[in-house]
Amino acid sequence: MADRHAPPSLSPPMPFAPDVEVFSDARPELVTQDGVAQVFTRRFKDLLRYCFSRGAWFEWDGTSWRVDRTDSALQHARDIARDRSRSCHGAEIRQARSLAFAKGVEKLARGAMKATAADWDVDPFLLGTPGGTVDLRTGVLRSANPQDGITKITLVEPAPTADCPRWTEFLHEALGGDAEVIRFLQQFSGYCLTGVTREQTLLFLHGPGGNGKSVFQEVLMSILHEYAATAPMTAFTTSAHDKHPTELAMLHGPRLVTASETEFGRAWDEARIKQLTGGDRIRARFMREDFFEFMPKFKLIFAGNHQPRLTVVDNAARRRVAMVPFVVTPKDVDHLLTEKLKHEAPGILRWMIDGALDWQANGLLRPACIADATETYFADQDVFGSWLAECCDTGDDAYWASSLELRMSYERYSEAGVSQKNFASQLQSRGFAPYRTGDARGFQGIQLKRQP
Repeated sequence: MADRHAPPSLSPPMPFAPDVEVFSDARPELVTQDGVAQVFTRRFKDLLRYCFSRGAWFEWDGTSWRVDRTDSALQHARDIARDRSRSCHGAEIRQARSLAFAKGVEKLARGAMKATAADWDVDPFLLGTPGGTVDLRTGVLRSANPQDGITKITLVEPAPTADCPRWTEFLHEALGGDAEVIRFLQQFSGYCLTGVTREQTLLFLHGPGGNGKSVFQEVLMSILHEYAATAPMTAFTTSAHDKHPTELAMLHGPRLVTASETEFGRAWDEARIKQLTGGDRIRARFMREDFFEFMPKFKLIFAGNHQPRLTVVDNAARRRVAMVPFVVTPKDVDHLLTEKLKHEAPGILRWMIDGALDWQANGLLRPACIADATETYFADQDVFGSWLAECCDTGDDAYWASSLELRMSYERYSEAGVSQKNFASQLQSRGFAPYRTGDARGFQGIQLKRQP
């Protein structure tokens, strides 16, 4: 259990102005809101903070800061006022024990016990657990301390060692005993414990149903607990309807976000995927609230039988995606496997922590089979490259074609619309230079093949 009275490094309680009446234990008759607020601040300075950006009190529970959903701060203010007004009489005691008086005390205390969103979960390598805080730089579990500003915890505290035999057996079964893939997933799982996103990589677990993809997702989600969130796949794929910014707002805070069950033929919302994995600030808002910006801490793990389509295949997209094949389907599906694995949660969490240490020491080691599966996926998705090969002549600077005729040909071939800007960007990324002939805009080094 953490030291509940350790001095927090959150914004320190601010003293009241010198001209404010000092409430002294020696003068209990002076029952004023200012005085009671001072007692409140002294008594709870290490246990309560008011977050102005959230509009809520946070309370230290010994392992993490929790949003006060039961009006504990207000009740504490009423208790102090009730205690200090014992020597009062008549209207004075009624006033001191009124709800309005307590609300005034609570409101005064906010400024002296303030915090902002920037005070919470600042260190991306600290992980809150029910048994203390894990420093992911070392893997060491230590006592929780309010100065760390941690607001989330995992489901369990980690075991001393990665004792999880059924989990190990499951991974060998689902991945065909491929030690390199298992190590990669262990590293990525450990990376998901942190609040950093420098790898800028998402995982897509693919393969036929019943082969462990969902089990892997669900176990990680369960263990990360308050650090994890699920999202609908529609938040990451194209839609005929406008997307609401609340889809992004729900991604503020988690370190792991999962989605599954992709529909056949659905295409990635490539602009959004780039936004979510690019490491830039995200602008979002909750329903009927103002917009806000945040830095993403989450990693994305998708699972599905069908791989979403890509319209733009470039090096940036290749860096962002890792296709992980779950290739082995067990003869007998154990429908209780997920629940059985949750019994090994402490050992699995330690396995993940070991993966975080391995990742920091050696980098994210992408096995050849994952690189090959990813390259195959991109080759299948490279509609633009197929169009170039089948519909265009290239390789001669004397060739020229107008932008309009090229784009119309591509749209007929791909059966999908594309903006002129994106189309031109694709051509330029393949080495074709814009070139104007008279009033016509076009590209040099390419022409449409003559129809027989």
